[in-house]
Amino acid sequence: MKCPVCGAADLIHDTRDISYTYKGETTVIAAVTGDFCPACDESIFDAVESERVMREMRAFSQAVTLLKRP
Repeated sequence: MKCPVCGAADLIHDTRDISYTYKGETTVIAAVTGDFCPACDESIFDAVESERVMREMRAFSQAVTLLKRP
């Protein structure tokens, strides 16, 4: 399937570690399975994986916010 964002490449189904940066701090979300575009770096996940990734992003963002409080 072609990437629905850029249309430039076929998506690659894979499991990868993805990085997430919030307020200058970066974490790695391990073993994310989905379809990845080699041209534009877009990624598409099923509902279960998307919820897991979003949950980890929210938890990291909250932790960073607490650390950066004056």
